[in-house]
Formats: sequence, C-alpha cells, structure tokens
Amino acid sequence: MLQNIGLSFDEVEDRLLLTVTEAPADAPPIMHNLHLTRRTCAVWRQVLQAMVDLSAQPPDRLAPATKAAVSSAHHQAMAAKTDLRLEPHTKPLPKQERAALVTQIACGRRRADDRWVLRFACQNRPTLSLYLSDATLHALVQALSLRLKTTAWNLPSLPAEAPPESLARADSPLH
Repeated sequence: MLQNIGLSFDEVEDRLLLTVTEAPADAPPIMHNLHLTRRTCAVWRQVLQAMVDLSAQPPDRLAPATKAAVSSAHHQAMAAKTDLRLEPHTKPLPKQERAALVTQIACGRRRADDRWVLRFACQNRPTLSLYLSDATLHALVQALSLRLKTTAWNLPSLPAEAPPESLARADSPLH
C-alpha cells in the first residue's frame, strides 16, 4: 500500500528525486528512491497532462481552449482535496542508498478499478508500479509543478499549471 510520495531536487545530480514509501501490512515501510532527469520529466509532464485531461472528462464538442480551462479547473479542485506538504529541502541520501535512474515512465489507467498506473523502469532495478486514485494523481501533478519551479530547467508551462481563468480568456473573441 502506498504511504507517501515525496519530490525534492538534487542539486548535485541536477535531477529530481522521487521518493515512494510503501507500507506493507505486516512489514516495515519500504522506501524507493528514483532519480528523474530533465528530459524524463519533460516527457512525463506531457503524459501527466493527458491524464489530467482524461480525468476531467470535458465534452468533445468544446473548443480546445475551453477544454483546457475545464481540465485546469478540475485539476485545481482535485489537487486542493489532497494533503500536500511542501518542504524546502530534504536531507541528501546516504551513499549506500543511491537513487535508481529512471529510464522510462509508462502511464495509463486500469479498467478494473479506474486507478491511474505509473510504471517507472529503472537502471539495474525492477520496474516500480504505482496505482493512484484521482486525488493522488492530481496531488502528484501539483507537487511536480511546484518542485520544478525550484529547478533551473525552465520547462514550458502546461495547461494544468495555468489558472483556469487565463485559459478561458485565451479562447474568447472579445478583448
């Protein structure tokens, strides 16, 4: 069972550090530390944006800018429901607990229970799969957006990161 997801920026490695803590029923918590490069995050953010858009379920007949506004408003509302703590810095990992380098992230949705699936393929480690509820997905997207602002990567903004009002105005014929 997923207990906690943490994101921090490792300035020495110039990578995001994703920490996933599992809480098995009859065992002590297990911590997985994953390093995400700028390139991996850039691709992952696009996939997460598509997942946020699917979660919002806007009608197909809407204009693209209106769909983006609906998706953004839905994302902001869902992210607000989850307990999201921002901590300025985390302690560096001890040498024996090196983070695994993520080489690929596959995302999707399970038909059985509509949970979001994130699969992290890592160098020299087995694939780590996370199964997230809608609220947890949106909280992760929000945390990733906020953490990326502390990097010097200057990745382009996504619709989920923009206030819904600014997206709705972009499609309006009135100025």
